[in-house]
Amino acid sequence: MKKIADSYRLKDILDRVDRNKTTLIRWEEEGKIPAAKRDSRGWRSYSKNEIDHIINLILNSNYFQTS
Repeated sequence: MKKIADSYRLKDILDRVDRNKTTLIRWEEEGKIPAAKRDSRGWRSYSKNEIDHIINLILNSNYFQTS
């Protein structure tokens, strides 16, 4: 994971789960995963706890299983 000033990027989630960027953004928009904070450029930014929580949601929920 790339850590910049205690924040992580969407790519850090994608590196640990078998999903694509579009899917994670859609889940965020639908409220299925917590919305990210945005940095000054508008890029998604996560804390270590947020990353761990989202990854845990994705990996341990039957809803997120692909068919």
